[in-house]
Amino acid sequence: MIRSRAMRPSRCLALFVALATFGCAKPSDAPSVDAKFGIFFGGQVQEREMLPLVLDRTRQSHGIRLDFHEPPERPLRVAWEIEKPAAAKLEDAGKLVEYGETTTRAGETRLEIPLVFRVTDRPGPWRVRLRVAERVVLDRPFKVVPPEPAARASDE
Repeated sequence: MIRSRAMRPSRCLALFVALATFGCAKPSDAPSVDAKFGIFFGGQVQEREMLPLVLDRTRQSHGIRLDFHEPPERPLRVAWEIEKPAAAKLEDAGKLVEYGETTTRAGETRLEIPLVFRVTDRPGPWRVRLRVAERVVLDRPFKVVPPEPAARASDE
């Protein structure tokens, strides 16, 4: 004789509550934040659709700025991706992606992430993506253009 054991309603409820509590845990929500990408200039971030490919950081500094509405209570993971055209020799390769990561400091409302162009970078369509505590807070395309020629002194 085969006996089947039916689960009592109280055990079903306890199992359901345990699964709902532990099996479906959500990652903690990232705090509210304003994310900007662009050229650092005069204490501000100039968000531009086009950035000149300037290698000299004394002439141009660009990157990401995060301003939290409330300072984070604990350090948060901040990760970014920069998608860019492949080097000229790898023309058929399509896009390259550079990754970076840092953490916020508890109690601080601002985080700046300076970025640099490399000698192998080239003009074309680029994209920046930024996550704070696994939530995407910035995802936008921009174009990198050749730098303008330096102004020449006139001969007198």
